[in-house]
Amino acid sequence: MARNRGLTGQSIALVAVFAGLIAASTLVPEVTLIGGVPLTLQTFAIVLTGLLLGPWRALAAVSLYLVLGLVGAPIFANGAAGLVVLTGPTGGYLIGFVLAATVIGALAQLLARRGVLARRGTATASLIGIGLLSIPLVYAVGVPWLVWRTGMPMLPTGCTSITDIDCVSGLTVGVLPFIPGDILKVVVAGIVAAAIHRAYPGLLGSARRASSRVTDPEDEAARATA
Repeated sequence: MARNRGLTGQSIALVAVFAGLIAASTLVPEVTLIGGVPLTLQTFAIVLTGLLLGPWRALAAVSLYLVLGLVGAPIFANGAAGLVVLTGPTGGYLIGFVLAATVIGALAQLLARRGVLARRGTATASLIGIGLLSIPLVYAVGVPWLVWRTGMPMLPTGCTSITDIDCVSGLTVGVLPFIPGDILKVVVAGIVAAAIHRAYPGLLGSARRASSRVTDPEDEAARATA
């Protein structure tokens, strides 16, 4: 696993490639699902980055993406750029991306070290499972930030149903419309990540084998008499 530590050429290249992937994901036009649910590829790219790169490289890739956007590259949603995006109502989601990619990257690396990603029967389900954790992590930062910047309530008040058009709140504006699409993107990201891990099994390091830590008694005796 030492080859995955430190500032290597491979790590720098992966960070740059996945920062570019996240930026490119914002250029794909938004698709509206049945029921008016918006679907973009940004969450897919963030989750895939975490599942494939591990915590530190994922943190670096998402941070690089944010820095490029903050200094003026039009790579945020809808071609936006600059500090105004971070300080605006949706800035919390960008910070949530960093948190989510780092956490699920750490969990993916843990799975790799335990050999889970080498098992075809459980790798995909495991990656999807930890990928789903990205959803509450992003919203845990994004929604309070949205509420703070807009002054809307966190929960709907004064209406009969949270689906009413008059029920404007952090929950109804910043969470509910996106949940179905987020789940779909996480599932796809988990499937893609599992396929890539099968093709490149050392991407997050090798599994720790108990046998490598157990000394053969005959070898030990031979060394003792040598």
